Amino acid sequence: MKLRKVRKDGINEVGCLVVDDNGVPIDRICRYTLISLDGHADNTQENITRHVIHIERWAQKLEIDLTEEVALHGLNRGELFISLIRHLGRYAKHADVVVPINQKPVEAEYFNQRIDACCGYFDHMAERATSKRKPNDPMKKRIEENVQRLVARLKKRKQSTAKASMVTGLSIQLQASLFKGLKDPKYFGWSAGAALRNRLIIRLFYETGIRRGELLSLTIENCHTTKLAHGERPFIHTRHNVKYDDPRNDIPHEKTDERIIPISNDLAELINQYKVVRSAPKAARKQPPYLILSSHAPYPPLSTSALSSVFDAIKNKIPDINEIGSHRLRHTFFENLDRILERDGYDDEQKKKIKNNIGGWKPLSRQSENYEKLATYEQSIEAMSRYHSFLENN
Repeated sequence: MKLRKVRKDGINEVGCLVVDDNGVPIDRICRYTLISLDGHADNTQENITRHVIHIERWAQKLEIDLTEEVALHGLNRGELFISLIRHLGRYAKHADVVVPINQKPVEAEYFNQRIDACCGYFDHMAERATSKRKPNDPMKKRIEENVQRLVARLKKRKQSTAKASMVTGLSIQLQASLFKGLKDPKYFGWSAGAALRNRLIIRLFYETGIRRGELLSLTIENCHTTKLAHGERPFIHTRHNVKYDDPRNDIPHEKTDERIIPISNDLAELINQYKVVRSAPKAARKQPPYLILSSHAPYPPLSTSALSSVFDAIKNKIPDINEIGSHRLRHTFFENLDRILERDGYDDEQKKKIKNNIGGWKPLSRQSENYEKLATYEQSIEAMSRYHSFLENN
């Protein structure tokens, strides 16, 4: 069994097929991966499909009818349930490869993803099994109960994981080092045009907190940097792209709600400078109007891997920056924003509204708290310093 990614009807939608060794789609599995997983992000569909293949290989190895065992018996016969749990905890192995006795287990978070994939896949099997039976068939209720018990048993096997991310933004010192390097086009070994584009990429992440998929999907028309009315500030408009075809294999998608993010006049001017450079080659003008393009002919929209190479070049030249990417710059943005809001006396309710609006989260979300750990730590140190000063002076 192998995974094959295919374009669906409509613009920029990707689905996952599971094919046999002859390249023929396996219908009963593809019904789930193409229909039930529709609407998920591309990488989520791919990950779940890989988990489904892992589950199916287990059933294939034991020569069992997985649908029958799940629907009619709830994997309650013999040691099938324990065997599945052990299989989920192991890395996938290719055929004819010697498997070590002390096999390293998968990480807890990945194991839990496989458990969730099992639950979703087995629910799908139950729905398919009951839909083929008459309304008054007593087996319908039995199938539903079997799968409910099985799903409950699977969820109890989930492993505990660290709930809080340890990622923080760049410190003030590292931010200064980063922008000092970006001022010199030759510092990272980029050409003048690539250096301008890459400086714009970093500035967009740094000054707006947008996600990687939002930046790669950003179009020229959604960058409102020219022909502004008197007193109007420039802004970018992040939104799901349903207008232009995307030629990239790994199509970027937005994870947050669409929104308008005001930007500085300086960043707007940088966007305008890059627009001129971006549209200079004739081949580039033939590309879809995504803002960020590759610096090599025929200048396609920048890919996810090419964006990663930009960050790799920065890490190689600034040794103190061990990790940098769109996610860490998003943390940096929200930590800087929190510092400003704290300095200017905004209360917690005002802070939450502002951060949720800019971050694309729901109005009552507390997600921003995960993006301001370093700023919170600094404020804690400052508060404790004032407290100790009070004790020492009183």
